[in-house]
Formats: sequence, structure tokens, C-alpha cells
Amino acid sequence: MYVDYRKDDGKPFYVGKGITKRIKNLERNPLHANIKNKHGIIREIVFETHSEQESFEKEIQLIGELQTYVHYGKGGANLTLGGEGGSGYKFTEEQSEKMSELKKKMWEDPELREKMRESHKKQWEDPEYREKMRESQNKRWEEPKNREKISETKKKIWEDPQYKENHSKIMKKFWEDPEHRKTASELSKKQWEDHELRKTASELSKKQWEDPEYRKKISELSKKQWEDPEYREKMSELLKKKYEDPEHKRKMKEIQSNPKTKKKKSEAIKKLWEDPEFRAMMKEKIKLGIQKKKLEKL
Repeated sequence: MYVDYRKDDGKPFYVGKGITKRIKNLERNPLHANIKNKHGIIREIVFETHSEQESFEKEIQLIGELQTYVHYGKGGANLTLGGEGGSGYKFTEEQSEKMSELKKKMWEDPELREKMRESHKKQWEDPEYREKMRESQNKRWEEPKNREKISETKKKIWEDPQYKENHSKIMKKFWEDPEHRKTASELSKKQWEDHELRKTASELSKKQWEDPEYRKKISELSKKQWEDPEYREKMSELLKKKYEDPEHKRKMKEIQSNPKTKKKKSEAIKKLWEDPEFRAMMKEKIKLGIQKKKLEKL
């Protein structure tokens, strides 16, 4: 286990772990490189152990104590809270729980959460950062192996009922906070003002929808959602609230009356109806609708 200090003022900015080769190599991430080039670097070995589990725990502890996690806003270069098993080490269930508890304690700190929020805002306000993130995402998605790995990882995560439940609770808390909704809205607006970002997102979306397997999955997911009465009710209430807002109605009218929008919408509908599965689904919905009306008349 080692700590990197700035050479000019001795301030710690990175906590890492590794064996001889890893320790000798001073390259880590772009943020680490910037600090190293600007201030110089002194690397000091602070802890030695043959237990990888123990080193993971110590890494989390030191990152927290020295405030080197980037989102603490203290000039650190650690991009995570530590404890990642990048070397292929697999945790036992007990070890995973212990690591999870350590990270939970850190996230229970309101100061850290606030700093995270502020740090994200500042990062996305920087055009250079947005460009780097866009390039990084493009490179990852250009590699089929990466796409496959990300897809498999997401599948495994979302197959865990506990994860889905926890994620749902977290998202509810976030969106119940008016300040968070406002910040998220402002951030989203700034991101979509970036022409390159819109272009990249559009290209990625097109590629996804060209994949029959992806369309099938989205269709199945949508069906399951709309089969849930609670979900339908929530969506209905959400749409009602939106259309009660005069500004939203005005914007929607402008969008709908735009010739380009009309053309795109028409083309999208044509493509949908060219899909046999979609036609069959719509026919079934129409049948159910007619049957419902007949029953209501009786």
C-alpha cells in the first residue's frame, strides 16, 4: 500500500496498492498525471500485507482519512472510494458485506454527498471535461468486447432483487429533493446544448435500435412496466402535471408543429409498423380496446 504526495507541499493526493512493478510505475489516470506534472510526486510505502482483502480494507480507510477521493474536493486523484478487485481477486460473501459496510459508512457522511454534488456540477460545466468524457465513452463503445462486458455486468447487477430495491429507494429519495431535481435539470440542459454530445447520443441510439435483440428487450420491458397498475397510475399523474404547466404545453406545441419533427415522427412510425412483432402487438391492443368498449356498452 502506498501514498502519493505532492513534492512541493507534501499534500497527499493518491492512495494505491500493488506489488513492485505497479509501485514503480507512476502512471495512473489523467487527473493523477496533471497533479504529478504540476507539483511533482513523492511515493511512500505506508503498509505491507500478504492479504489482499486486508489491503482493500486499508485502501478504503486511507482514502477516507487522507481525503484523496476526487469528489471530496480536496485535490485528490482517486477516482473511486477504493476496494476494487482489479487484480482478479474474488471476495467471499462475508468479505463483500464487510467492504459494502465500509463504503456505506463513508456515504452516510452528508458533507461527502454535498461535495459529490458540487464536484459533478463543476466537472460538467467544464467543456474540456465533457469532451474527454465523450471521447472516453466513444472508445469504450467502439470495442465490441467492452460493450459485451458492460452488458453482461449490468444484467447480473439487475438480476439481483436487493440491488433493484435499493436502487429504487435511492432514486426516490433523490427525486423527492427539489434541489436535486433542479440541479439535474440544469445539468441535463447544459449537456444537451453540446452539439457533439447530441450527435454521439443520437448515433449510439440508432445503433442500439438497429439491433433486433435490443428492440425485443425494450419491448418486453415496456410491456412488463405497463402491466403494472401502479406504474400506469404514476405515469398518468406525471403526464397530467406536465400538461398543467403552460410553459410545457407551449414548448410541446412548438415541437409538434415543427416540419422536421413531423417528418421524423412519420418516418419513425413507418419503421415501427414495418416490424411484424409491433404490428401483431398493436392489433392485439386494438382488439382488447374494442372488446372493452363493447363490454362498457352492455
